[in-house]
Amino acid sequence: MDRLSLDTSVFWILLAATALKLAASYLAYRKRVQAAARYCAWAMLAAACYSFGYAFEIISTSLEQGKLWLKVQHLGIPFITTFWLILAIIFTGHQAFLKRWSVLLLFVIPVMVFIFQFTNDYHHLYYRDVQFDPDSSYMSPILLEKGPLYWLNVAYLYTQGAVGITLFVRMYSRAMPIVRRQVVMMIFGAVAPWLFNIAYIFAYDVVKIDLTPFGFATTGIVFIYGVYRFHLLRLVPVAYQQVFETIQDGVIVLDYDHNLSHVNESARCLFTKLRSWKGEPLAIAELFESHPDLLAMSSSSAYRELRISMDRDGAPHYYQVKISVIYDQGGIFLGKLMVFSDVTQSVLYQEQLLANRNQLEELHAFKDRLFAVVTHDIRDPLALLVSLTEIIEEDFIDPESEESEIFREISSQVRDTHLLVGNLLDWVRSQGGKIHFRPLAWELGPMVHAAVKTIKHRLEAKQIGMTVSVQAGTSVYADKEMVELILRNLMFNAIKYSRTGGHIRIEATRQMDQITLSVKDSGIGVNEEVVQSLFREIQQSSSPGTDGEQGTGIGLYLCEKFVRLNGGEIGYTSSQGEGSTFFFTLPTAGAPKMQYRSWREADGG
Repeated sequence: MDRLSLDTSVFWILLAATALKLAASYLAYRKRVQAAARYCAWAMLAAACYSFGYAFEIISTSLEQGKLWLKVQHLGIPFITTFWLILAIIFTGHQAFLKRWSVLLLFVIPVMVFIFQFTNDYHHLYYRDVQFDPDSSYMSPILLEKGPLYWLNVAYLYTQGAVGITLFVRMYSRAMPIVRRQVVMMIFGAVAPWLFNIAYIFAYDVVKIDLTPFGFATTGIVFIYGVYRFHLLRLVPVAYQQVFETIQDGVIVLDYDHNLSHVNESARCLFTKLRSWKGEPLAIAELFESHPDLLAMSSSSAYRELRISMDRDGAPHYYQVKISVIYDQGGIFLGKLMVFSDVTQSVLYQEQLLANRNQLEELHAFKDRLFAVVTHDIRDPLALLVSLTEIIEEDFIDPESEESEIFREISSQVRDTHLLVGNLLDWVRSQGGKIHFRPLAWELGPMVHAAVKTIKHRLEAKQIGMTVSVQAGTSVYADKEMVELILRNLMFNAIKYSRTGGHIRIEATRQMDQITLSVKDSGIGVNEEVVQSLFREIQQSSSPGTDGEQGTGIGLYLCEKFVRLNGGEIGYTSSQGEGSTFFFTLPTAGAPKMQYRSWREADGG
């Protein structure tokens, strides 16, 4: 290959190297949120000036051209290692030393070299002589006789390089594995240009070319590889290290041979052997010899969790241990990560909650038993009294006598109390989930007329008229006892809030596969204060009726639950002073099979 072809080939190679450095600079610039990335971008840009100028120096055709391209090179040469040293200081966590004055001091010699190189023709302190020899055996036709400032610059560059490499080596010796890979990339990228520069300075007569720009091209390749493979500069390694050391969870890193690789301070507090561990080889089997469950877990090849108990300071502590397998981006096994999370407080809280829950369940069961016994013991005698009052009223009391009015009042109070106790008993059973739901197909009319008979005495007492409109043959599919309780409660409320001489209408209408049963009164209407919670909550106290009648506040609550249990909905319309209409729906006997709600679903609204 002739000299011209060789120069041209090297020229294009150097331009390619320049493009590579510019790409590396751009990648670093994109990550400029990190201060280290910004200085990396500047260092690569300065190296690009170096290789670009040297490419054109090689093909120079005159001394003036050669000097021009030397100046282009020195737009970057004096500053490359300064930017790189600042990068190393930040990367290794020593940015506290980077005061404004210290940064300015670092740039004193580079700026001085830059100025003296540009004015070299006036003092010849940087280059004693610059000659043009197109027939030279060297790659560049520009022959340089180096001056004292040149060697001062070389000494300064090598000093900066030595300081930076020392910082990286020190960092590597105490870094965690994920950080060490990044540190190795930075060291390798920094060493390459120095090795090439040593060849240029001490063996130029042999190599015939300045190899330093090619060294920086190697740095660019390493940097680009590190960015995409090891997420270089995504987070400064010292930040990784800081997070690792200060996290409250204990962290143990195992290498691929199941030897200890790295631990944080929290992990050292968990195991006695780790408190004096300085990084010497330590097998996980030796560390966990008194914890066979942890040892077995550490051999797992997949993610696992385990809760263990350990004694610390004479008291048991509980830890949730998680083990994860670490792979690189290529899927190569690197080691394992064990994380020990202190869950002692959570466990103690759970134990306390469980103890409280058991105690509450016992108290709740006792309350239910007591309530059920009391209500049963009261309801049975009341049922007997209701039957006796009905017999006495029909057979022994003269309707026209003075005693008749007194007896009707007694009979009314007995029936009301019996209804109240029945509601209470149903509520107790519902709270314990002991409601028996037995839906059957049955005719609605006879049940409605039977229910009206039970309140006849109350209707007569307030001289309230009652109209029942239920078409013969109207059948529903529901629990008969529940529907009877619902209707009875709605009728009692209608009587309670109706004025003397009022009127109540019970009506059943059919719409598609549903029967709507309504109870309409001409009473005082619904109190606005209880509208929002009429069905959803047990009322603390029931509003008194028009004659001062009292209630428990349970009736409508149970009605809503029983209606929902039967697959229907309940609602009302009301106008203050004009009356209310309460209605609920039930499926017809011939309706398609539907999904009935459980008591839990009904009680949840």
